[in-house]
Amino acid sequence: MHGNKQKYSLRIVIALMLLASALTLALMTLISSPTFGSNSRTARLREYAELLTRLEENFIGEFDEQAVTTLSMRAAVAALEDEWSFYMTAAELAYSLNSAHNRYDGIGVTVYLENHEEGYIRVIDIVEGSSAQTAGIVPGDIILSVDEHTAVGITILDLRDLLRRPHGETAELLIRREDGTIETVFVEFGAVFIAPISYEMLYDNIGYIRLYNFNQGSANSFINAANYLIEAGAAGFVFDMRSNPGGWVTEMSEILDFLLPEGEIFIQVDRSGREIVTRSNSYYIDLPMVVIVNSRSFSGAEYFAAILREFEFAEIVGEQTTGKSRVQRIVTLQSGSAINISFAEYLTKNRVSLHDEGGVTPDHIVVLSDEQRVLFTRGELELADDPQLAKAIDVLVLG
Repeated sequence: MHGNKQKYSLRIVIALMLLASALTLALMTLISSPTFGSNSRTARLREYAELLTRLEENFIGEFDEQAVTTLSMRAAVAALEDEWSFYMTAAELAYSLNSAHNRYDGIGVTVYLENHEEGYIRVIDIVEGSSAQTAGIVPGDIILSVDEHTAVGITILDLRDLLRRPHGETAELLIRREDGTIETVFVEFGAVFIAPISYEMLYDNIGYIRLYNFNQGSANSFINAANYLIEAGAAGFVFDMRSNPGGWVTEMSEILDFLLPEGEIFIQVDRSGREIVTRSNSYYIDLPMVVIVNSRSFSGAEYFAAILREFEFAEIVGEQTTGKSRVQRIVTLQSGSAINISFAEYLTKNRVSLHDEGGVTPDHIVVLSDEQRVLFTRGELELADDPQLAKAIDVLVLG
């Protein structure tokens, strides 16, 4: 019995020695690995945790740890130096997802930061039937304050936070009109629905379709409008992509498949360099086409124009576009927040990067005056005063 016990103990000792050697080797490998040590992710996380602790211990003012973390997350993604990648809080994610369905919670205004030094936020568009329209807000107005909180010198995200509230509640806005007068208006927060297209038959049987975005439902709306105009006798089309910010690749591809003959209509290149190609079928629309773009035609809007031209289906009228060539996806985080991150590049069928090209250069460059640009943004630019649309019609009629 005694001899057997000694033999069993020896086996245990040998096993423990082997285990210790394996752990030591693993530890040494981990320490020498580039993912561990003073520059490791673990070390950086510890450093950030220490920063929060030191702020809490030493800062004389109020300390909001969540606000600091949110700004840190934004800065982390901004450090990628990719203008299309950004961090979103859970509330911003919900807003983004609603917008992708042509629905969002708000008051019905589109705004932009006009002067980065002074920080004026100007209204550039109003949703038809929204509370902003009911309140009398018009494109060109500058929002000075919300509920007596200044809106000068803040970001658009800050403005969105000021306007966020339960459905049915109102906000008091101080507005400066373009003539310099200042007015107070009251707007109600609620659901805002956006029609993705507008269309009509112009003279000489020219079908006109303006596509505001490529968000959910835009393809179906576009195809229905095009078929309606074809049945009404359309002899050609003007597709207005001005100020279209893009949207879903699937929606854009469905429209291109409807318009174009068989061929490659979208080439996506992943991180490994692998091409993922979307092809159209043999059905197509055999009518002359012109696409109008401007400096605010982003992403899918400028790609749409470029691919129709590469198929020799359309000429392009307007202004140089932005030059975007990256596809984004939303990656959610455990906290409910998310990152909108560029994960692939896209190319035209001729393997052209719109970013490398600096955007799309129109075949016929026509630039709106400042006054015409403001009227176009408001939806008040008449055909007789719209040189870009007039040129597009001339190209179709004169050939």
